[in-house]
Amino acid sequence: MDIHTLVTEVKAYTQRHLPQYINELTQLCAIDSPSFHKPGLDEIAGYIRGRMRDLGMNANVIERGAYGNDVLGILHGGGKGTMLLLGHTDTVYPLGTAAARPARVEDDIIYGPGVNDMRGGILAGMYAIEALLSIGYHAFGEIRFLCVSDEEIENRHSEDLLGEASQNCQVALVLEAARANGDIVSARKGLTNYTLSVCGRSAHSGVEPERGVNALVELSHQILQFQSLNGWRNGVTINIGGVSGGTAWNVVPDFAEAHIEMRYILPQDRIDTEMQWRKMMQHKLLPNAEVELDAEVTLRSHPMVCTPESLVLAQQAQNIAQMLDFSVNHVLTGGASDANWTSNYGVPSLDGLGPIGGFDHSPDEYLVLSSVPDRTALFAGLIAKIGA
Repeated sequence: MDIHTLVTEVKAYTQRHLPQYINELTQLCAIDSPSFHKPGLDEIAGYIRGRMRDLGMNANVIERGAYGNDVLGILHGGGKGTMLLLGHTDTVYPLGTAAARPARVEDDIIYGPGVNDMRGGILAGMYAIEALLSIGYHAFGEIRFLCVSDEEIENRHSEDLLGEASQNCQVALVLEAARANGDIVSARKGLTNYTLSVCGRSAHSGVEPERGVNALVELSHQILQFQSLNGWRNGVTINIGGVSGGTAWNVVPDFAEAHIEMRYILPQDRIDTEMQWRKMMQHKLLPNAEVELDAEVTLRSHPMVCTPESLVLAQQAQNIAQMLDFSVNHVLTGGASDANWTSNYGVPSLDGLGPIGGFDHSPDEYLVLSSVPDRTALFAGLIAKIGA
C-alpha cells in the first residue's frame, strides 16, 4: 500500500470513529490526575494499559510507590525501525476540577481539563495504531508507546524509564498538542532553575543601621545585573520568578534569595550566561555581602535541538500533510516536554504531533475536533515512513 492511500484510509477510519474518540476523551477528562495525585494517575494508567492490550500490545504498568504509575506498551511488526511514542498522564489542575468543569463539546471544540495537554494526543496515538492495524499494516519493526505521570513537574521519577525506552530507537514522536495555529515542534528551549542568595548582617534599623549589611539591597542590585542579560543571545530569556527576605521592618535583613529561570536554544548559551552572571556577582553594591548562585541542572535542562535527522522527520511530516491537503510548519517553542529528554539521549525527535488546541493549564483549555482525523493520519503516516 502506498503512503498516500494509507494516510487517506487512516483519516477516514478516524473520522468514522470520532464519536467514540470524543466519548473516550470525555471519560479520561473526568478523572482528576494532578502530578502528585496517585489514585487518579493510576486510574488513567490502568485505562491506557487496557487500551494498549486491546490493540495487541504487550503493555505493562510500572509501579511507582508513592507516585503515579507509568505505562509502557510494545508492539512488534514485520518491518524495520524501532520508534518511541511519548505521552504523559499528569495534568496541572487541582483535585475537584474534573467535577467542577467536566468536558463539554461546543460545535467543533471540546473544552475541559487535560483535553489538549494531553489526553487528546494520547488517544490520537492509540487511534493511529488502531487504524493502521485495521487496514493490515504491520510494516514496522517495534513501536514503544510510553506514558509517564510526571511530565508537568521538575522532580522526575521516570528518568530511568525514559532512558531505557529510548535505547536503540531511531526516532521519538511526541504527542503533545500541535500549536494553536497547527504548527508542529522541531525544537524546544532548555530550561534551568537557579537560586541566587545573599547573606548580609542584621542590625537595628533605627539605632545602628550602619552595622548592618542589607541582603535585600544587594540582592536587588544583583537581580538588575542578571536581568540585563535577557535576550543577550538569540532565544535566551531570564525570568525572576520569586524573591524573599527580611524578618521585620525595623531589622536590616541578613538574608535574601531570588528564584530565577533561564531558557535557551543551545547548551552553550546556558554555560556562557552563567559565566557572565558569575562575573557580575563580583561587582557588589555592598562589598561585605556574600553572594551565591546554585543551579538545578537536570536532563530537562537540555534543549531539544533541531538536528539534521530531526529536520528530516519534520520534512516528512510536511510531505504527509500535503497528501492530506493541509500544510504544517515546524517551529521552535519555549516550553519544555519529554522531547527535551529524548533529544538529549541522541534520539531524533519530533513533537507537537497531537491534535490542534490551546490555552493549556487554564480554564479555557480546548481541542479542535475537526483536527483529530488529519493529525491522527499524519501521525500514522510518520510511523509508516519510519517503518519503510
